[in-house]
Order: sequence, then structure tokens, then C-alpha cells
Amino acid sequence: MRRGSVIGPLILIGIGVLFLLRNVWPDIPVMDILSRYWPFLLIAWGAIRLVEILLWTVQSKPIPRSGISGGEWALIIILCLIGGGIHTARQYADRFPAMRAWRGFVVNMGENYDYPLPQVETPCGKNCRVLIESFRGNARIVGTSDAGVKASGHESVRSFQQRDADKANQQTPLELVRQGDAIVVRTNQDRVSDAMRVTSDLEITVPMEASVEAHGRLGDVDIQNVNGNVDIASDNAGVRLENIGGEARIDLRRSDLVRAINVKGKIELKGRGQDVELQNISGAVTVDGTYTGQVQLKNLAQQFRYQDPRITVRFENLPGQARMATGEFTANNVTGPLVLNGRSRDVRIAGFAQPVEVALDRGDVELRPGKSVPKMDVRTRSGDIELALPPGAKFDLKASTDRGEARNDYGEPLKVKEENRGATIIGAVGGGQEIRLMTDRGSIVVRKSSSDETEFPSFPSLPTSPNESLKVERQ
Repeated sequence: MRRGSVIGPLILIGIGVLFLLRNVWPDIPVMDILSRYWPFLLIAWGAIRLVEILLWTVQSKPIPRSGISGGEWALIIILCLIGGGIHTARQYADRFPAMRAWRGFVVNMGENYDYPLPQVETPCGKNCRVLIESFRGNARIVGTSDAGVKASGHESVRSFQQRDADKANQQTPLELVRQGDAIVVRTNQDRVSDAMRVTSDLEITVPMEASVEAHGRLGDVDIQNVNGNVDIASDNAGVRLENIGGEARIDLRRSDLVRAINVKGKIELKGRGQDVELQNISGAVTVDGTYTGQVQLKNLAQQFRYQDPRITVRFENLPGQARMATGEFTANNVTGPLVLNGRSRDVRIAGFAQPVEVALDRGDVELRPGKSVPKMDVRTRSGDIELALPPGAKFDLKASTDRGEARNDYGEPLKVKEENRGATIIGAVGGGQEIRLMTDRGSIVVRKSSSDETEFPSFPSLPTSPNESLKVERQ
């Protein structure tokens, strides 16, 4: 008969007691205890098994052929791997400076210890430059009428032991350092070993006329009510700008959201990310990068240029609104000439009065010009094209499909002619602008628009930026 063992239950009881103590007394360094003393589990396991075998011998009971079963050996190997990994993480993480993934795994095994960052301040001229050195964490910068820079916040240290976290906190004071014409906000996070991770949430006030330059590794940046220029560079950040009087330059390797509202100067945005929202921008806007979420635009006073591997867009200004999402581009009341080139994208444009040029590999196109019909040149290799013209429009139309149907709901004097598998619609009304529509595979529809088709439905606002609540993603 197979005999059971008390080893498994005892191990579970021991681990349970250890973590219970951690819940009751949070200061107990559970991970540090495990990293140091896990071999005692193997010693205790072997000792208990030996006592069991001796008892069975004294009681003249059958003794198993091997003291430890195959399943127990497998569990021992797993325990050794986990225990050895924890010990290596605790002791030798700083010996592998090039292995970022390994360091991230190591740091995440520690505990979080929070500390306040006492307020520091220094005088600063109205037009001074404030530089936030490369750091990990969130920063909220607000322009005020004060003639100085103030900074405060709190710091979080992820470490295996309280004493190491205390030491790291002492090594990373928040400082304001004057360098030439700049005030440097310094967190000193580079003084701490890679075996620990320090993040700082900063609240900074600057003179309203100051310019701000922020460099970060991970965390969100929120800047409000600053009349100078803004320059942000980060490996991973969400950015929120509001009421900026100068130019804004943003360079991000990765971001979840970039939001800019009420910016008087031009905006240059580079990098990769998800969502972008630009609203009430007085200067020119240039976006160069890859954004996989939604790009929402509203009330852009000057030229807009957007370029990524999937789509390029250019127009003169946008009194209305536009949205780019995966497989979609929609615009209401855009001032051209509008030029759009894309791979796979459904395009809808309404309320325009300047030339439109669209070229797609794949996608449907729907056009609803305003009262004045401009020049249009639309081509798609695969997709349907629909043109809704206002009553009294003047134009010269030539539309063709190589493989598909053509439907003329507009009436005379447009003529539909079917050829092989394709068709054409040709006609002129009042000698207006040229309209050229072409699809290799798809249908073409030309019709009169109604009074309620002046624009497409408004777009919902993007989700709130995580930075507004100053929550740090600690990883």
C-alpha cells in the first residue's frame, strides 16, 4: 500500500505562515527571507523523510524502494530553480547591466516603499528655462505668476529590503540646480543601483513666461499655462499640454496618449504610440511616426502634415474636425488642397470647398463637397466610390470602374456606359471643376446630396489621460 508523507502539508503550512506574517507585519522582507533561507526547505524535507523511514523501520512496516518519489524529485528541481532565481535576483542583479529584461524581472520581485519629497524652490526670471533631467515617473508642470521654481512630490523605491530602500531614498534627493540660464530639476535616480527601481511623482510650478524641457524614461508629463516653448523627449510617456503660448516639440519612443489643447505655436510630434488628440492649435502641425490608435484633430489654424508607413495626409487648415483610426479617415469642413495617400483605408470627407486628391491601395471613398464643388482626383485599386453633389453644383465628371457597377442617381446630363465588366459615368454641368474618380475593382455612385448631409457625425472624445490622476506605471 502506498504511504503518504507529511512533507507536502508541512511545506504549505510553512509558506502560508511566512506570507501571513507579511500581511500582519508588512515590514517583514518576505522576498529577502526566501532568497536567503530557501535551502532550509530542502534540509527540512530530507530530515522529515529520513525520520519517516526510520519510524517505518522500527514499526516493521514496508519501506519504499526509494526514499523520494519521482514526483517529489520534480518538485525539488522546481524549488531549486525558483529559489536559485530569487537568490540571484537579490544578490547579483547589478552584475548584468546590459540585460534590461532580466533587471526588470529582478526589480519586480521587490517591495514598494514610498517617501515624501520635501519642497524645494529657487528664484527664476520670468523668461527662464526649466530643464527636468532624465528620470522615471510622472511630472506635472504648471505656470504661475510666481517669480521662481518650486518642486515637490513623492518617491517610490522598489527594493527587497527596507534598509536598502531607505538608503536609496537618501541618495536621491530632489534638487533645483542652476546651470547657466537654466534651472535643472534633478531627481538623482542615476545614483541608485539597477537592482532597485526609483520612480518620482513631481509637482512643479514655474513662471508663466518660462520655457520647459523635460526628459524621461517612463512616466507621464502634464504641462499647463506656460507661455514659453515646450520640449519633451521620453522613452515611454503620456503627454498632456494645455494653454501653451509657444512651440511644442515632442519626441517619444512610445506613448499611450498625446493630447495638446490651446497651443499658440507650432507642434512637432515624432515617435510611436497609440492615441493623439490636437485641438485649437494656432501654429502648423507636423506628425511623423506610427500611431495605432485614434488621431483626432479639431480647429487647426495652419497647415497639417501627417506621415507614417501606412498613410500620409496634408491639408492647409481644419476649421472643423477629423479623425484617423485603424482603417479609417473621416474629415468635416477641411480646407485644402487635401492630399491623402494610404494603403488600406476607408475615407470619408464632407464640407470641403478646395481640391481633394486621394490615392488608396484598398478602401472605400465617400465624398460630400460643400456648395462650391472643387477639383477632385480620387483613385483606389479596390473599393467603392460614392460622390454626393449639392443641388446646383457645377462640375466636369469622368468616373470609371474596370470591374464593377456604375450608378447615376444625379440624372441628366450625366451618361452611364457599361463596357465589359466595368462602366463609366461622363458628363459636365455648367463648366465647373474637373472631377476624376477611378477604381479598378468596385462600384461608383454619383447622386444628389440632401440638406442634412453637410457633415458626418461628431466624434467622441478620447479617454482621459492617465497623467491627470498622476498614476505611475511601475514595472
